[in-house]
Amino acid sequence: MDLRVRDIAEDVAVGFKRFRSCLPEHGAEITYLISELYAMSATLTNIEGFSRQFPRNYARIKSDLDTVLASLNYTLGEITTSFRKLNGNPRADDFRHVWHGLDTFFREESSYTLKRRLTKYKMFLQELEDMMRNKLPDVRFLADMRRTVMTLLSEQDGRLAATMAGVSIGRSDSSASSSLDPGSPVEQHHGPGKRRSYERARPGLRPSSSYFPPMSPSSSQGAPPPWVPEVPSSPTSTSTTTMSNLSSAILNDHWAKHIFAKTVSTTPILAAGDSSKCHGEEVENAKEWLHDEGFDEVAYLAFDEDSYKLSVSFYVREDDSRARILCKVQKGRRSNKYYCLPLNMLEVRRGGSSLQLCRRRRSGTELVPWLTLNFHAIERMVTFFCTFLALRSQDMHRQVQNIRDFELGSEREKFGGLIVDDRYLHALRIYQDRISGSIRLQASVHDGELERSPVWTAFITHDINLHLWARRHKKLVILQDLQMVILFPDYTPPRTSGGEHILKFTSETDANGFTEVINRLALTD
Repeated sequence: MDLRVRDIAEDVAVGFKRFRSCLPEHGAEITYLISELYAMSATLTNIEGFSRQFPRNYARIKSDLDTVLASLNYTLGEITTSFRKLNGNPRADDFRHVWHGLDTFFREESSYTLKRRLTKYKMFLQELEDMMRNKLPDVRFLADMRRTVMTLLSEQDGRLAATMAGVSIGRSDSSASSSLDPGSPVEQHHGPGKRRSYERARPGLRPSSSYFPPMSPSSSQGAPPPWVPEVPSSPTSTSTTTMSNLSSAILNDHWAKHIFAKTVSTTPILAAGDSSKCHGEEVENAKEWLHDEGFDEVAYLAFDEDSYKLSVSFYVREDDSRARILCKVQKGRRSNKYYCLPLNMLEVRRGGSSLQLCRRRRSGTELVPWLTLNFHAIERMVTFFCTFLALRSQDMHRQVQNIRDFELGSEREKFGGLIVDDRYLHALRIYQDRISGSIRLQASVHDGELERSPVWTAFITHDINLHLWARRHKKLVILQDLQMVILFPDYTPPRTSGGEHILKFTSETDANGFTEVINRLALTD
């Protein structure tokens, strides 16, 4: 097995460290890239170690391994070529120019970022490592990874062939748009039980080992030992402590990290609600336990009551996007109580200005109050509600069955239609809150395992009265401005060259229906 790609990956990781100090605004993303590169290096080291012990398993994965290494080699080669532009004494602007050049190149080549590409490589390699360990693969997941990387490799081979022939190739505007054309077959089925091309899957995750069927006693014969070969200690290798720090840095770039700081609270909820209170059982050393189990805080929100302070935090584990909520009640300077539960044990219901998070019992037929939160503004309530739903749906541990809380109580759906959004098919809805009168848009996953999971929401109460805020052209609706709250990683809002937002409906009927509802709401506002 040729490990030169592993060494190049580590060299590229070292090279990106120079960017981090020069481009602090991209520090979190650069740290993520470094982490993914070292993770791939470690995985390749593990595979190489197992290949000598279990040659039959290696023969099973060799074809897939060659494919991913060939594509990875192209990607790393493009990066190292760009690094050569930084010879001498480069300035911060030189690093910024190379960084934006790389970002543009990878987006044009594959329609997604380098960050997402490296994550796909890592996930594919880790799946192959699991097969070396005699773990049964998730066939559908493996097929999706194989198809993605082979498509990318074909694009890379074609680019190289054209370059060798002295011809510059690239994707034309027409070909790029045709892949998103709602008039084309958006629902491309890949066989029974397989995820369709437009469906979103849980982001950046591998199937948990608990999803694999247990191996029979006979299958354990000749299984590799339960250890992982250590990454050689060198200046470019990553220790456990460093990887832990990188994990925390990765979650600093989590979509929920600053979600409440960005929410503008303007519309009061003119209705009574219960005061904020935790009804559950106290959990001692909850914060320490979360830290020991690899969880990091990604969002924080405080609630002030008359006699005490209450705050809630969302915690996520980077490895499997496991999500938990931590409630802290402070009744004095030294008197703190903590309450903690996984999100997939909870369901939300609304009462006026308060949300109540309830424990699901007896398959969800019984709801027992665990936490009540009182909000003064509808924007803050909606943001919390959507964040809760999104984090819960992205949790890989156990999918919530029979979901009933995908809509916020007292909101009324005024419109529903389908849009092609960031290459995926989403359901776009207009909601109006019966209590506050607030109006918002929400795009949600239309189908698949994440069905009804929110991707973004936007408050438009004060926008719909602006002159020409929404313009329609056939299936397209152009919005002058849209203050989005994004609830999904690596989501890129479709925009015009002037920065206006694009809603690409799958039918002219839906596009026309959307603008009619917007105009009607503007008249009654």
